[in-house]
Amino acid sequence: MKKTGRLFLSALAAMAALLLMGMGSAGSPGQTPADSPFTAKVRDTSNNEISISSVTFDGQATFNVLMGKGRIQIPLENISRIDVKDGGVCVTLKGAGSLCNLKTSGISRIYGKIPYGSYQISLKDVVSIDITKAKQ
Repeated sequence: MKKTGRLFLSALAAMAALLLMGMGSAGSPGQTPADSPFTAKVRDTSNNEISISSVTFDGQATFNVLMGKGRIQIPLENISRIDVKDGGVCVTLKGAGSLCNLKTSGISRIYGKIPYGSYQISLKDVVSIDITKAKQ
């Protein structure tokens, strides 16, 4: 009985270790891809504005939001502006109007580069984001 309990606990620990290792395989969220061709002006809730390059959302060149019960991935190339107010998001699309009453994950972050280092901010601390494609 004692041997069976130890074997069961060892197997359970091994499974937990494998699951936890898999969670870290998504990459470091603080790193932005060097080839992201987007720049942005970000205004935060303290009314500070900063210009950033190589913009990504959670390391991706898409903005992921919820519309009702559905999930939408909007490529940054289709977005000109994002406004955040009272937990809701309104996305102004290039040449196609806007989508409002969207929700985001409370842990979503914007990442980018600035001349003197890297930049990141939680979306809950943002008022607006103007997105443009960098000039090549």
